[in-house]
Amino acid sequence: MLAATSRASLATLGLMRIAMLVCRWQVPLPMPSLQAEPSVPGDLSEFRKPAGPLREAAGLPAIWLKPGWLPRFAVAIAAFAAAILPAPLPAQDLEVVVGVSNFPPLVMEAEGSFEGFDIDIWNEVSDVIGVDSTYRLMQFGDLIEALKNGEIDVAVAGISITRDRELEMDFSHPYMNSGLRILTTVDDDPGWLRLLRFLATTATLKVLGSLIAFVLLCAHILFLAERGSSDISNQYFPGILEACWCVLATITTVGYGDVAPRRWLGRFASAVVMLIGISLFGVAIAQLSAGLMMEGLRSEIAGPEDLDGRAVATVAGTTSTAVAIRLGARLHEVETIGAAHRLLEAGEVDAILFDAAPLMRYVVEDGNNTVTIVGPLIERQDYGIAFPAGSELRESVNRALLELDESGRYERIRAKWFGSSD
Repeated sequence: MLAATSRASLATLGLMRIAMLVCRWQVPLPMPSLQAEPSVPGDLSEFRKPAGPLREAAGLPAIWLKPGWLPRFAVAIAAFAAAILPAPLPAQDLEVVVGVSNFPPLVMEAEGSFEGFDIDIWNEVSDVIGVDSTYRLMQFGDLIEALKNGEIDVAVAGISITRDRELEMDFSHPYMNSGLRILTTVDDDPGWLRLLRFLATTATLKVLGSLIAFVLLCAHILFLAERGSSDISNQYFPGILEACWCVLATITTVGYGDVAPRRWLGRFASAVVMLIGISLFGVAIAQLSAGLMMEGLRSEIAGPEDLDGRAVATVAGTTSTAVAIRLGARLHEVETIGAAHRLLEAGEVDAILFDAAPLMRYVVEDGNNTVTIVGPLIERQDYGIAFPAGSELRESVNRALLELDESGRYERIRAKWFGSSD
């Protein structure tokens, strides 16, 4: 593996460097009476250290030393190290073991290989730093343990950067922002029951109340203007009801029917109804239609506050487990997100709490309009490439990620899996 090879190579270089320093070691002899020339010129058993700038400035002569046992011992150490320790490998020959875990659409198995957003990012990074990669599929919990124990060199699987994990391993710069979402089943109550429940909501009552108030106001203006005419009675009842019918017929654009204003004041009031009432009625109908459609997708769980006491599934060893416990959920931990989907489909859990990307992909591709994502983004998180503590790959990977971003390759990969951000 990369770590063992690198340590051995560094040890070799370190020992050889020490040997070189020892061979160059000189004993300062500041005695002014020291001879500046060898007693036997040209004698190869002795060597001369030229006077450096400091010695020349101090007026001291060059020093002659005889090689002894210390230089010979240093050379022997270097030779021994070179013989038993592997030589440093060039960068392009390094091979790293990359741990992965199924995490659609970031990591997915595909015909004996792997694909996904994280896989594409790492393939680009490995090309930049010049390493070959061997992927090893593991459960997410085992992936984290293997990383901490140094059994793998790199891990990519939508791993959230947290304070606790940072104490045990290293992370690259964040390459993706995400968070947790709630996936639950769509309410399967009968249509008439959903309609009654929708009509009883505060938002619906406000829309209907505003529309009724406008109709009554315009009807009273029309009644006062047209009372005693051939179409509107002089009496409040049924005159006000006839005026209400006229206003409703106007704002719904079906015509006046058998009631129409005859006087100019009444016609002026009808013109106001046409200009304002028709627009107001259109807005009210649009809001009611949208609300009724959303009611069809409604679930008993609408947000994080509804998870208290509910059966909630998530993947063991992920950050979502701590969040589910904090929200008071009855936690069901599984090994894969696919297992959590099966529990939800079987009705054994009420919801799934997990990272947003896999849940959104499931709704679009496999949900069959039976599941929906509810509530806001929970626990905003950053994903990073993980390494064992002290890994030598971290800095080169960080530089490669910056290069991907600046060159536009990162945005192309993101658009491939999540669509363009334009």
